Amino acid sequence: MMNNQKQSLLTILFVGASMTTSLLAQDVQTALKDVEAERYNKAGQTLTQLATSSPTADNQFYLGYYYLRSGQVDKAKTAFEKGAAADAKNQLNNVGLGGVALMKGDRAGGTTLINNAVAATKNKNQDVLIRAAEMFTLSEKTNDPARALDLLAIADEKDKKNENAEIEMLMGDAYFLKNDGGNAITKYENALAISPNLAEANYKIGRLYLRGKNYTKAQEFFKLGVQNDAEFAPTYRAYADALANSRAYKSAAQNYESYIQKSGTTDPELLLDVARYKFLAEDYQGAISYLDQLKGKINNPIIDRMYGWAYSALGKNQESVESLNRFISTAPQKVMYDDYKYLGRAYGQLGTPEGDSLSVTNLEKAASQDTTENLYREIGEKYYKTKRYDKAGAYYSKAIANDKKPQNNDFLWLGLASYQYAPRVGRDSSAAPMDTAQIRQVKQQYYLRADSAFAQMAQRIEGDGKKYPLAYYYRAGANYYAYPNDKEKAASLATPLYEKFIEQATTPDAEDKTDYKKYLITSYKALAGFSLLKKDDGKAKEYFDKVLALDPNDESVKKAMEGPKAAPAPAPKAATKAPVKKRPATK
Repeated sequence: MMNNQKQSLLTILFVGASMTTSLLAQDVQTALKDVEAERYNKAGQTLTQLATSSPTADNQFYLGYYYLRSGQVDKAKTAFEKGAAADAKNQLNNVGLGGVALMKGDRAGGTTLINNAVAATKNKNQDVLIRAAEMFTLSEKTNDPARALDLLAIADEKDKKNENAEIEMLMGDAYFLKNDGGNAITKYENALAISPNLAEANYKIGRLYLRGKNYTKAQEFFKLGVQNDAEFAPTYRAYADALANSRAYKSAAQNYESYIQKSGTTDPELLLDVARYKFLAEDYQGAISYLDQLKGKINNPIIDRMYGWAYSALGKNQESVESLNRFISTAPQKVMYDDYKYLGRAYGQLGTPEGDSLSVTNLEKAASQDTTENLYREIGEKYYKTKRYDKAGAYYSKAIANDKKPQNNDFLWLGLASYQYAPRVGRDSSAAPMDTAQIRQVKQQYYLRADSAFAQMAQRIEGDGKKYPLAYYYRAGANYYAYPNDKEKAASLATPLYEKFIEQATTPDAEDKTDYKKYLITSYKALAGFSLLKKDDGKAKEYFDKVLALDPNDESVKKAMEGPKAAPAPAPKAATKAPVKKRPATK
């Protein structure tokens, strides 16, 4: 009976130990998956608990491995040293210490430590070979993908049944570092053949396409990765980058938020990335919410930039001005043209003369560098709205000169600004004084500049098979007023342009809903006047009749058609008494 009890007790103890070992191995494997999925907080909790409760060489290695992968190099070194002290024959921790040296930039020392560890196992320990190879792929500056591939080839020979997807994945990583995309994809595909639902492989193939700027193809693989494992966080981050490069900013922001949630990260720099994507998605309040989470956690002047941009977009202009001025003063080396652009826009909304002036100053700083928006156009618009037509025209000219594909409206506003400023020449208190001859010459220049702008606009529109009648209307006016001292020349230049306007305005494009009545009346009156100048009363009457057809009550035309009235006969003067003996005065 006693023997039976002992046997039962031994069975319980050994089965229990076996179960515990199995559970610990499961915990390690789960934690390693968390590391790959960048769920570092969760992995750290599991591996710290394992190393504390059972400080074996293996558990210390995995804890150090977690620290190394999460960027905590000094803590990794401490864990690896504890592991090496716990079991001098266990070479994993020496491999880890080699990885630490590589991460710290000590290529020679790290390589020696790793090679010695591998040699101590006589190339027989597959785990040591795999981890040694991986150490040569982790550092951006001191990686050695060729050495990694050598070690992985030896490890692969031991994988007789071709069941180890990790070997294929690490080979893919090594080829990725060598910029050998073809072989990298092949190795990742081999891993998928072994483990078809391996989201990490989908993610890394997508990452290759992302690096090659094939954003559509990258997104296809990221979608597959999400389908295979919706909890694998890195996929969402890379997916966000691919979407952002395709200008799908809203989806990019959503995916980056998913990365934050899935990984559980509180890294301020990554939260700042979410704020950036929120801003690009025009979710400015969402961007500010993320920025608010960073207060006191990160000393990065970029935060002031992001606040400034977001506040500007939300119309919180004073806050925007304060944030951007603070950024520009504290980090002048990081200032880019966008900072001046948003600062200029914020100043422009303050509604003060100083703000208007600083708005233009800052927008102009940005204008020469901004390749996405033509800020000269924006400055021109500001000046036009405030009736500074000379300035508006100058900036619309710059907008045209600095745009590979200027807009038709650039020519329209250049023409209108020049047309509006011409009659003000000589009366503009902000301009230098001019004598009469200079005033006449400058006025002519502005009218002819207007004519040129409207001519170019008409040519561009007609090149697309459409019409813009008013271009000819303003051209006619500009040519007429350009020659005030030569009425015949002015009339001869304006006449065909008014006629062209009338032709187009009376047969407009189907989508043109403009009411041209007042413009037609002005044109007919002008042509009538030109006819009278040539003493062609019959032609003048035809044009006057067209005016009355549009407006029967036009008094000026009625009076003109009545012609000059006959002068009334003088009234007889009252008779005056003549001196005696003289005849009375006669008419």
